[in-house]
Amino acid sequence: MDFGDLMKQAQRMSKDMSKVQQELRERYVEGTAGGGAVKIVMNGGQEVVKVGVDPEALDPDDVEMLQDLLMAAVNQALKKSKDLAQQELGKIAGGAVPPGLLGL
Repeated sequence: MDFGDLMKQAQRMSKDMSKVQQELRERYVEGTAGGGAVKIVMNGGQEVVKVGVDPEALDPDDVEMLQDLLMAAVNQALKKSKDLAQQELGKIAGGAVPPGLLGL
């Protein structure tokens, strides 16, 4: 393989990666905590797109519990989103994708 072929392959891979990254922004994962009392919806680009809190989870005397539930749900959604991105981008890269390539 000569340098020109290598450059074409790199450009094709870059184009494919950009396409997959755009598609990931249109795919969603959900993180929950407290038996579903808190729900976080995140896209494959690691952007939170929706937050849901069951009114029964709102206890003014226990704000820390709600904060913990939110943190747990966000972390779960983030892990799912990263896993989704790793899986989809790995198809193009032929396996594992370095974290820096995901922008994480």
